[in-house]
Amino acid sequence: MSDGTRTPQSREQQRLVWRRLVDTLRPQANLAQLIVGLLCLLLGLSIAAQLRAGDDSLEGASQQELVRLLDESGRHVSDLEVENAELDRTLEALRSGREGDVAARNAAEERLQDLEILAGTVPAQGRGIVVSIADPTGEVRASTLLGVIQELRNAGAEVIQIEDVRVIASTSITTEPDGTLSVDGTRIEAPYEVRAIGDPAVMEPALRIPGGAADAVSGDGGTLAAATEDEVVIDAVVPLGTPEHTQVVK
Repeated sequence: MSDGTRTPQSREQQRLVWRRLVDTLRPQANLAQLIVGLLCLLLGLSIAAQLRAGDDSLEGASQQELVRLLDESGRHVSDLEVENAELDRTLEALRSGREGDVAARNAAEERLQDLEILAGTVPAQGRGIVVSIADPTGEVRASTLLGVIQELRNAGAEVIQIEDVRVIASTSITTEPDGTLSVDGTRIEAPYEVRAIGDPAVMEPALRIPGGAADAVSGDGGTLAAATEDEVVIDAVVPLGTPEHTQVVK
């Protein structure tokens, strides 16, 4: 009795059956599969390039610099945690009905003091560093001095003064037609003195990161020196202008 199947009798028929079976099981690549494979390849190459670029940015740093960067990150995290705890305490005091008015007034006064310091309308003092930039050839550029200020800000400087000019968010450093530098329109002469209030243990090393502010000054033919002081006085202030188009709403 036949079971409905056919068994190839000759070798040629057997080879033909096996060839058809292999062709059937062989994966058939179409255009969509090729596109997906190409996209996966490009994605893998881009991820590898990004990882390699991240490694190269720290490859030239010494162990001491890496430890300092880690310590600086830890300091920032610690400062943020302290600030967060203070804000939580202030919020809790404001929510309490008994001491709400006093706490709100104290919080407003502290906030006003912080804003006045940030706006540069009041003097300030505290621990920090005094930076002296010598420029014997007169080649230190405005962009280089601006880089020093930005490096100090990134390192946590709270208040900065260049010569007799208070540095605020809108401060500009430009080059005059005769080649001298000016800060907010006030000419300054070398050696340039920069006073900054903040953590000296963070600001001073930040200026000497390879390829950073100190190296930029050296590249312009100048030298940068920084001294830590327990009492840095910032006495320059920014005068407040009179509003022309606003009025108080009560």
